[in-house]
Amino acid sequence: MIVKLGGLLILLAVITSQGRQIIVTIGFVALTLAGVAVVGLISFLIFRRMTRSRRPDPEDSYDPDEDWPAANMPRFQVESGCQTESVGPQTTAELLERLRAIDWFQFEKIVALAYEKLGYSVTRRGGANPDGGIDLVIEKDAKQSAVQCKQWKTWNVGVKAVREFLGALTDAGIQKGVFITLRGYTGDAKQLAEKHGIEIINEAGLAQLLESTDAKSDPDVLDLLLDKRKFCPKCERELVLRTATKGANEGSQFWGCSAYPRCRFTMPL
Repeated sequence: MIVKLGGLLILLAVITSQGRQIIVTIGFVALTLAGVAVVGLISFLIFRRMTRSRRPDPEDSYDPDEDWPAANMPRFQVESGCQTESVGPQTTAELLERLRAIDWFQFEKIVALAYEKLGYSVTRRGGANPDGGIDLVIEKDAKQSAVQCKQWKTWNVGVKAVREFLGALTDAGIQKGVFITLRGYTGDAKQLAEKHGIEIINEAGLAQLLESTDAKSDPDVLDLLLDKRKFCPKCERELVLRTATKGANEGSQFWGCSAYPRCRFTMPL
């Protein structure tokens, strides 16, 4: 039957132009269907191979007794570009070094975590929001204190910064204040803080505060200590490395807000 139909079509093609058009159309449809079938077969074979390659190998199964790190502490990996760091600070000196290396955003959060571990309820008022000189408000046993965090790595806190913090305490109606920095304080700053009952914590005091909460082995703290990201002080979005394409600094890299152009904050590398 098919042979007879084929013969009839060929005869029509020879006799009329309309018949020839029918033959061409049927041939095009047949070639299209054949092409779709070939593509489908190739896609199926590729998918099958990829699926097989993703199957777990029984020889590679995880053994917690074999892979668990020393002292039963988990390792945390935080990727930054092409670098991955997986070991937290082991000594007080390393802890302070990591505090200097992290961003202000993580620094403020670590201080908040320390007070939470000590049983305080913590309200964060700093970050990208106008804090009025107060970064954290901590409360315990119905006693409220305000905390100012200064991740200054080069300068000592002067009397001006303490005076501004004192004004913020007055505006907020909070009597007790805590000033925390990675450096120290000038003599005038110490005198003003003592006069108004402001607790000042320097690098050594901060290390002692963190060690009292086992910060070096705290998973939440380690996540922040090993995080090499930087954040915008205006909107708290992550900063990204950019390269200047014009101007005097053309070709040089700098930190720019990932929310650009909504936020145009930049910072030297």
